[in-house]
Amino acid sequence: MSRLSWLGIILNVLLGLIFPFVLVGGIVLIYGFMSPPTGVQRIEGVAILLVYLSSLIAINVTVLRKLSTAKERWYRLLIHAMWFIAALIASFIWLRIRG
Repeated sequence: MSRLSWLGIILNVLLGLIFPFVLVGGIVLIYGFMSPPTGVQRIEGVAILLVYLSSLIAINVTVLRKLSTAKERWYRLLIHAMWFIAALIASFIWLRIRG
């Protein structure tokens, strides 16, 4: 695998590890915690979720566009998704054990 492929895997793992924090932070800012959110808090929550989603898309598009065939792209996207999901599950388990 090339350096770009390993970079894609590493970045997907990092995004998977921070996903629970982004999810909880976005939900708390959008829906409020103990009190209704203000308009600014809702905008911040939506902005956080949009930046996270756009960075996930941008990383995968940047890494996968260098591949020559569609079959290779789908295969590598599957690998990235598996690493992302594994990191996401590990992060949720770590939070459950820790807290």
